[in-house]
Amino acid sequence: MSPVDGDREEERTVTVATVAIVGTGPRGIAVLERLTHHLSRSPGGPRPRVVLIDAVQLGAGRVWRTDQPPWLLMNTVVGELTMAPDGAALCPLPSFAAWLDAQDGAEYAALGPNDCAPRHVYGHYLRHVYTEVVRSLRVHADVTETTGRVTALTRSGSRHRLQIQADGGEGHIEADAVVLATGHSPAPRQDTVAGLARVAADHPWLLHFAGDAVAEFELDAIPAQADVGVLGLGLSFYDLLLSLTVGRGGEFRRREGVLEYQPSGKEPVLYAGSRSGVPIGTRGHNQKSAQSCFRPRLFTQRALARLREGAIRERGSARLDFAAEVLPLLRAEIDLVRYEVLVRERHGEERAGRLVEALVAAGPGRSGWRPVLAAHGVADEAPLDLERLARPFNGRCFASPEEYDQALHLLLAEDLAQARLGNARGPLKSALDVIRDARDLLRAAVEHDGLAPGSPGEDFFQDIAPMLSLVSTGPPPLRTEQFLALSRAGLVRVVGPRVRFGFDAGRELFTVESPAVAGSLQHVQAVVDTRVPSPGPTQGGDPLLSGLVTDGVAATWSESGRDATSLRVGAATGRLLDPTDRPVHGLYAIGIPTEGLRWFTQIGNGRPGSRTAFHREADALALDVVRRHVGP
Repeated sequence: MSPVDGDREEERTVTVATVAIVGTGPRGIAVLERLTHHLSRSPGGPRPRVVLIDAVQLGAGRVWRTDQPPWLLMNTVVGELTMAPDGAALCPLPSFAAWLDAQDGAEYAALGPNDCAPRHVYGHYLRHVYTEVVRSLRVHADVTETTGRVTALTRSGSRHRLQIQADGGEGHIEADAVVLATGHSPAPRQDTVAGLARVAADHPWLLHFAGDAVAEFELDAIPAQADVGVLGLGLSFYDLLLSLTVGRGGEFRRREGVLEYQPSGKEPVLYAGSRSGVPIGTRGHNQKSAQSCFRPRLFTQRALARLREGAIRERGSARLDFAAEVLPLLRAEIDLVRYEVLVRERHGEERAGRLVEALVAAGPGRSGWRPVLAAHGVADEAPLDLERLARPFNGRCFASPEEYDQALHLLLAEDLAQARLGNARGPLKSALDVIRDARDLLRAAVEHDGLAPGSPGEDFFQDIAPMLSLVSTGPPPLRTEQFLALSRAGLVRVVGPRVRFGFDAGRELFTVESPAVAGSLQHVQAVVDTRVPSPGPTQGGDPLLSGLVTDGVAATWSESGRDATSLRVGAATGRLLDPTDRPVHGLYAIGIPTEGLRWFTQIGNGRPGSRTAFHREADALALDVVRRHVGP
């Protein structure tokens, strides 16, 4: 396990302090709000200076900037989003839903608690929260706001010197404490597909996009009716799909209950593929209230503690084998919820309660489950096969693209039907929602070197986490409907599983094909890689982070011998650790720069009525900043 007590090793600074927050998206705002709160509770000391820096837009950042088009949607429903911490706050902050209710305009009025809002709308909400927090902060500190990119950080005596590049030129500031909340950064691809960029550079009529969010690509360069290869069928795939259809003047219309697409004639034709060959599964229609609380029965903190105790006895280490020890608990919780919903929908709440009680008593090993299931009429319902749900066509071959299209459309139609049953009344999506609801428990299992290195095929970050994501973090039902409508209109085709991209030197075009689908080879003049780059401080996408590593200021974290994916931080406060595992004076990191050592840091919100990791981490970090660098 990484050191967590090293944070106590250093005396705090007691001078007039400057605190810099680099990045003012959701994580930066959360730290800012908690910093404001703790400063208000520590009166009497010198008045500090707080410097807020963002490369794109103060109070929104890059991902949530307010100039984005309306077809780029969030993936979390309105009612589950808040920047307001649960509990004490210096200034009253609304949840996203409450803020929407107070706004004028048709775009705001159309959004209900179970809808997914456009990202730019959430950006406006973030800007409101940011403005309110800064107004409160000015009572306790001098505030400076700067739009520019921090390109380097060096030591300047006992302080840190930040080099900032902005439209007006370059400058610098010095700070006692620096919080890195930089979020996603562009990153050059280092895999086999990276060669396509070199091909495109040598052939001006070819186009290649990769290494960034779809919203950042210059998609206007793709001609109308061009053939385009697409790598990745996750959430960003839908951003591309809508950008090249609705974004080019097309319209979706519903006729007799069926969604249809009316093209503008400016659309390209997309040939998409991925490892699974299937668009990410549809998220169940939300039927839970914002305050609904997940209460695990089998996959619990107590069960994890018992696993760690057993690991210490058997192996002399608290690190867990996720595939062998943690995943069975999660599978059991998922199946428990599925059986509970099946019985409740068939026989009522009381009988479902008796089923749950009996299954919990039988334990997560499920050896005693069969008689219980038989007694309640669900013995014929097999446990969910997560691997098959994530990659349903593994091992299958198809005689033609038409045969594959038919199989895919049947699969998506069934998935869409299950999603419409909902995440409380639908047995499949209710069960898979456990993965989302149990994220804090998963974090407790995997973060800060909590796992032993996995064997090939069992590595959490490389194999298991992507599988869990494929079955639990999908788009709302409307997006799957839109994909099917565009497919019927001939504007998108999934090539198949295990997609391969290449270059045909004879025809001087890119190629895309699936080895599982005979006749799938397609020539295309553009390739768009929609996969979100994995964070990595050594990849060179962010010179600030890579510079800290190169200069030996900060240590990195990696798992199972892979490339470094994270800055190494102390578990308690987010203080950066140096290569000797000692805390770095005055440097902190939160969110994406710590992804890997921490898990699922891309989430940009808290949840109403819950004190989630999003706010807990921000609170601990801000409190440490105040105690060490600001307090009297």
